[in-house]
Amino acid sequence: MEQKSNDSDQAEKQEYKTLWNIGFITILVLGFMGGTANQMVTPLLSKYTLSLGASLTLAGSITGIMSGIAMFLRPFSGAASDLLNRKHVMIASGLVTATAYAGYLLFNSIPAVIICRVLQGFSFSFMSVARTAYATEYIPKDKMGEGIAFTSFGIVLSQAMGPNIGIWVSENWGFDGCFLVALILSILGATLLLTLPYKHKKGSFKFNKIKLSNLIAVEVIPYALIAGSIFTTVQLANAFIVLIGTERDIPNVGLFFTVFSIFTLILRPISGRILDKYGLPVLLYPSFLFASVTMVLIGSANSLIFLLVAGVTKSLSHGVAIPSIQGACIKRLGRERAGVVAATIHMGQDLLGSLAPPVGGFIATYHGYGNMYYTFAIFVLLVIPAYMFLRRCENK
Repeated sequence: MEQKSNDSDQAEKQEYKTLWNIGFITILVLGFMGGTANQMVTPLLSKYTLSLGASLTLAGSITGIMSGIAMFLRPFSGAASDLLNRKHVMIASGLVTATAYAGYLLFNSIPAVIICRVLQGFSFSFMSVARTAYATEYIPKDKMGEGIAFTSFGIVLSQAMGPNIGIWVSENWGFDGCFLVALILSILGATLLLTLPYKHKKGSFKFNKIKLSNLIAVEVIPYALIAGSIFTTVQLANAFIVLIGTERDIPNVGLFFTVFSIFTLILRPISGRILDKYGLPVLLYPSFLFASVTMVLIGSANSLIFLLVAGVTKSLSHGVAIPSIQGACIKRLGRERAGVVAATIHMGQDLLGSLAPPVGGFIATYHGYGNMYYTFAIFVLLVIPAYMFLRRCENK
């Protein structure tokens, strides 16, 4: 009994000397597998629900359910990732995701699709937070910024490959083939997690430990809103760039996302090292500027080259800023609170990111797409003095 306790304590105190250990590499692989499954299904979901008889409005609403569910569950996913066994939280989330994909495969009805999308939102909320928190267990303390930047490496790679894989599979094997491949990837991911070495401190969870500090990291709320302001560029690009391509007769607008993913993969490790060595401001100030430039480029685009350059500047803004904010906040509050920190940052992104498309759509309806993007370009720039004021308050 004593030997078991000592083994647990030793595992608990283990500090990895190198970032590229088996645990961290496994996290990256899991991110790619789960991200690919999601990126295969989500872009095709509207088309699938339309084939079942849904209206265009209903199809769009069903696709957007996942983000809404995730936003409301973020505080609980943060608490679970810090108070429960992080490995078990990830496995459970993976199995719930697999259940959703199985539901798409087995039940061809709109109510079933809605239920499955709700399940996806539930599991996504817990998985995305637990993955970041779990990854910190395998990141050396002096490389936390670089490690956090790399944590979403697999996710970014899946964003570049997943949609194209999903389109190919659906064209050759139909929607059911796409759901089946996503289901297999989810099951394989949960199985792979079982092989990962990890010791959880037993007895750390008690219901009386569930308090505000376990649900929301109040200290990082300003940074969550800053992350959300930059995330608006992502949502506006996702929501309207295809429509701009159609209106302005710009072909192959999907290359915008490919360019973004490629440059983000290149920049993530570089920005992580800069964060560890020089701190967050060195990265964040340029990110605001590049976010604004991205909006101006998309708003004024009359050819594909504008959008390709915008893909690069978007990677220099969102691709750098979000993981850097997460890494800096986790370094500040410690890896034991990594779950609630990640959840709080995600909440800021969910909140402002969910508001951007409807507000942008309202502006575009009366003033055109160009003025909509210019408006948000100004909005992002206005966050700079707010961040300067925040830094002044923190340095007092």
